[in-house]
Amino acid sequence: MFKKVALMLALFVCTSFAQKEGPFVGAGSKAILFSFGGLSNMAANNFDGGAGIKFFLASPMAIRVGVQANVSGTTTPANPIAPQVGMDGSTSSTTIGIEGALEVHLTTTRLTPSLGGGVGFSLTSNESKPSVAGTAPIYQTTTKSGGTSINFFVMMGAEYFVVDQISLAAEYRLGYSLFSPKDTEYSSTNPAVPTVTTKGTSNHSLSLNSTGLLTLAVYF
Repeated sequence: MFKKVALMLALFVCTSFAQKEGPFVGAGSKAILFSFGGLSNMAANNFDGGAGIKFFLASPMAIRVGVQANVSGTTTPANPIAPQVGMDGSTSSTTIGIEGALEVHLTTTRLTPSLGGGVGFSLTSNESKPSVAGTAPIYQTTTKSGGTSINFFVMMGAEYFVVDQISLAAEYRLGYSLFSPKDTEYSSTNPAVPTVTTKGTSNHSLSLNSTGLLTLAVYF
């Protein structure tokens, strides 16, 4: 509760001393973007799961680019009991994506509504191997999957400049998402077992949502 009150007082003081009425943005204005956790979580987090930047091509028009990259993995020990042998299991997942959007700001004042649209693209790759323990010889299977995601969206939002170089923004998006999977591949270390591939399930959706809580922009 104390942090909420302190932040609101700080914002009020900053706004009171910042008498500039505009314009707050113009051709060449640029900012780095963060997802802001709000008053109950004082943190600047990854923008859309990655890193983001915004650049104004002209006074009312800006491009916004976000990049996502995630690599994760786990290892599961087999823990064989002598005289058994074992092969550790593992999982790995890699996602790489990029998103671009065009914003058209309706004003250049402290509170500036905006309209726009954009597209996002990402690639995902997954691999898993179960842990195996037993009497030799033992064999291990590998499952590989993944796919491609594409997202088209239009957006409507507003950006508020708390001070000249710092703003908070929120937006609604109407988006169409499409996921196209790669064939799932099953293979084995047993040479007598052939590799098998199966078709994955594709999906699509149309949704209206508010993206994130707030976007914090730091201009430089």
